[in-house]
Amino acid sequence: MKYPTVVILLDALGYSVTERFGFSPGGLPHTIRMRTVPGFSQPALTSIFTGLPPDRHELWMMYSFSKDRSPFRWLSIIPENVPENRLWLKRLIDWKLRSIDNVKSYYSLYNIPRNVLRYLDLPAKGNLFVPGGVERVNTVIDELAQRGSRIFVRDYHTPEVSAFEQLEEALVKEEADFYLLYTAELDADLHKYGTRHENIDAHLKWYSERLEALLSINKNIRLLVFGDHGMCQVSDTIDIKDKIESLGLRIPEDYIPFYDSTLARFKVYSKKAEREITDILSDLQSGTILDDIEKQKLGIYFADNEYGDIIFLLNAGKIILPSYMSESPVAGMHGYHPDNECMYSSMFSNVDFKVSDGSIMDIADFILPGFISGKR
Repeated sequence: MKYPTVVILLDALGYSVTERFGFSPGGLPHTIRMRTVPGFSQPALTSIFTGLPPDRHELWMMYSFSKDRSPFRWLSIIPENVPENRLWLKRLIDWKLRSIDNVKSYYSLYNIPRNVLRYLDLPAKGNLFVPGGVERVNTVIDELAQRGSRIFVRDYHTPEVSAFEQLEEALVKEEADFYLLYTAELDADLHKYGTRHENIDAHLKWYSERLEALLSINKNIRLLVFGDHGMCQVSDTIDIKDKIESLGLRIPEDYIPFYDSTLARFKVYSKKAEREITDILSDLQSGTILDDIEKQKLGIYFADNEYGDIIFLLNAGKIILPSYMSESPVAGMHGYHPDNECMYSSMFSNVDFKVSDGSIMDIADFILPGFISGKR
């Protein structure tokens, strides 16, 4: 590469949020709005680094359904009267995933009940930020390694302030050809405070200062700053879990549920479960059951329905409560249909993009011109 490339990935740097607070870092005159993909950060980040939709890179949601491949099947030997929040049990699960199943990706057990967890799988096993991090397809990181580029990476494991300090030091020392910093601390603030709070304004101003400091170190860098998705203000909650459980269906004989913040997904094993769950969800005004045509358009169609036979997506601003993610409300949420204005991401650079709108799947080619996505 002629000049060093510096990529700053700010989780949840949404277009509407940057517009609201006038986020416009000095030295980055080019900006575009980026359409994200359905789901949360895992599919969005993977689509950014592979240039592919979720049904091509095959890593859509953090959890998929699997009775046969679940790394949690052994939980059936734990007595039912052992509370799920016992620290020793969580540590045992983590040890088994890291040491036996070789899981290097981010995951969280959240509040998933044990009678559901043992029928779930973790599709993403690798660390996206290192070569070979995605099992089936090529990533930008893979391509850089193959070209022999020197790579500097700081991800969510490094606190945000330290990550920027280490990046500045590495730039001064010219340690790499390609620099990547990923932080999820803006995302955490937006969940906590919502999209209109003064703390978000202060956080964005701090980013502007840090980005301008990077350019002051080396004006010849190609600097790309972008998010993976936007964030929507939460306005209402809905209890889907109670409605489904009132049907009296059996887990796992009839169905296996997964209640995310904005998605209710169901693997069904009986006609009765399929009919009754569909009837309940069809009557709700808070969201939509995604049919196969819509899944194909969104890039989340999987022939074996490993992420669910029935997928109910909430309208923007609504969240499922309680869910496996939380029993407490949050001020901001993402994971809605990508056509919602609040879901669009944004990208800033000192390099002209030559387009006014794009998709996060276009970012791989911006990061590494000539990158070819696809199977390994």
